[in-house]
Amino acid sequence: MTLSLKESIAVGNGPAMEAMLAGENRKKNTSARTPWAGRLVRQMRQAVARAPGGHYVLDQARAVEDVLFEDLQLRLGGMDSRHYLPGPAGTSSAEGDGPDRSLQSRFAALADQSLEQTPDSAMNRVYGRIVNQLLPDEVRILTAMSDGSDIAISHLLARGGRFKSSEHRVMAFLSRVGNESGVMLAEAVPHYLAHLFSLGLLDGGPEDTTQTAKYEAIENGSEVRAACEMMRKESRLRPVFIRETAHLSAFGKAFWTACSG
Repeated sequence: MTLSLKESIAVGNGPAMEAMLAGENRKKNTSARTPWAGRLVRQMRQAVARAPGGHYVLDQARAVEDVLFEDLQLRLGGMDSRHYLPGPAGTSSAEGDGPDRSLQSRFAALADQSLEQTPDSAMNRVYGRIVNQLLPDEVRILTAMSDGSDIAISHLLARGGRFKSSEHRVMAFLSRVGNESGVMLAEAVPHYLAHLFSLGLLDGGPEDTTQTAKYEAIENGSEVRAACEMMRKESRLRPVFIRETAHLSAFGKAFWTACSG
């Protein structure tokens, strides 16, 4: 009697050969499905590209995909598997396995202090934490604003493109306060201002029409002009400036009074 190939393999080699056959079948099924899926994706992209504004949609989709991929890379690159694997029960080591007694003791100490502190001591702790987050240049800016005056701030937005209603911020917290206060790193002023806002030390306000000259000086800086020119030539976008002001908030004034003596 003549056996088929599958029967002869099954009789002669048993489970190992059956597993090999199953693997071959999976490869065939996968190879059969993959080209079909690829063709479907290509057809969908071609259909979108033919639609009005389709190329712009595809470009935006690729940009979003790139951002998500970069974020995923950062997350994966910064992940240390040792921090996510549970340690052996009942053990503790200097590498972080087991409970951290110092964290527990510090937390307990703070809980005890919360029962004894006064409003003044609590506020001093808040001010102390903020002081620890400030940079010397940021203190210079606060000093320049301590008289309660408003400083001119401008934000550069990009509008237009294929979808006329699209809008996104290109440059934010542009100001001359760095030059006026004598900071050492003038290019970091937007970062300084954003940080001071995040700490609650500054409040924003509407445009001050008496400071038109300062707004124009801000918006005619070399880097700002270069960004506007790039928008017009390469992105079909229209640069738009949003003019605002900034001043010390009520909390910022109290902080300044407590820290300046």
